Amino acid sequence: MALKGLKREDLDSKNEKLVDDFISGASKNVQELTPSNAKFQRYTFSLTEDVSEQINDLKVRCRVAKANRSIILKAAVNQLNNLSDEELQKLIMKELGY
Repeated sequence: MALKGLKREDLDSKNEKLVDDFISGASKNVQELTPSNAKFQRYTFSLTEDVSEQINDLKVRCRVAKANRSIILKAAVNQLNNLSDEELQKLIMKELGY
């Protein structure tokens, strides 16, 4: 019961071709990338454990693979910007416990 047509060199050459195709495709994709002009700054601020967990829960709930804590905070800030001055003041006063 010999298996005809399965020579070692045939398998090796097929694997090498697949590897070469994969590498050349990756090289093309990397060459097409353009650098981002966005500039980011790191900030440090304190959160309670509860708020930190809420951010993590929102990250999971949004079901977006690229979402991270920064994106969640940016979305929240954008929504706060949509509030009127009075609505924003009421919300902040509520968070401060007034």
